[in-house]
Formats: sequence, structure tokens, C-alpha cells
Amino acid sequence: MPYLIDGNNLLGSWGGRPMGDAGRAEVVRRVAAFCRRHGARATIVFDGAPLRSDQPVQELGRVGIRTPPPGGDADGVIREIVAQSARPGEIVVVTSDKPLYSFVRSRGATCLRAHEWNALDRKGAASRPSPSGGEKPEREDDIEGWLARFGAGGDESGGKG
Repeated sequence: MPYLIDGNNLLGSWGGRPMGDAGRAEVVRRVAAFCRRHGARATIVFDGAPLRSDQPVQELGRVGIRTPPPGGDADGVIREIVAQSARPGEIVVVTSDKPLYSFVRSRGATCLRAHEWNALDRKGAASRPSPSGGEKPEREDDIEGWLARFGAGGDESGGKG
């Protein structure tokens, strides 16, 4: 089952202050690790502008990253994906937003609150080692390459002069 994740809700469920691009990077890392452990796919939808304006949609191995068009929000993107899905019952939406939760459930999608996903993630991390033997993806151009180039304290120019 593919996961459709409200990235800002997931980040907010960890407590503390929002961490900007570093917070987004941590969400991507954790979701990528979850997907590797479980053989799952996920799309993370973040509020706000994409890290690269020329790439509002990015596919990074098992994880896709989307942002809304200008003036939109992540909830609207998630609603649209679920509404346009030929098989919404195969999607697991992760959000703590009550109206969004109700909407996706009414369309037949499974829904987890952010804290429920966190518990599932912690349980899986304790019981299932990563197939690659560690947290790093098998290909640098997968998650770590993206994080090094576009976030987590990296140079937004990608190191190009």
C-alpha cells in the first residue's frame, strides 16, 4: 500500500519548534528509512514552496516529494490525489488534520494519525533492520544525495559554482 503523508503534520507530531528545511530533510530521512524497511512507497506533501522552484514534484526512489501550487496547501494536494485515484482504498494517508482525515476516509482510503505512524515506525525500526544494513540508501542519488544537495545545511546551489 502506498503512503500519502502530510509532511508538516508528521514533523509537528515530533514536538518542539518547526525546523524549516532541516525539518523537511528529517521527515524525508525517516520516511525513506520506513519505506526501505517495509518495502513500501510514499509521497510526502509539504506546505510551502519547493526547495527548488523548477521541481515541485521529486521522485527519489521509493519516496516522492510534492508541494502545492502557489496559494495552495498540502491538504488540498492530498485531497486531489485521493479524489483522482482509481483505487483510493489502496492508499494510506498519514495526517492529524481532522477535516482531511474525514475526507480521505469518506473516499475509502485508510488513514493514520501522525502519532499512529510514529508508533508504527518505531515498532518497525526496533524489529526490522534496514535491508542495506544501515540508514543510508543504496544509491546516493536517492535520498542522501537529495538531502546533501537541497537541504540539511547543504549548499542550495548544489555545490556548483
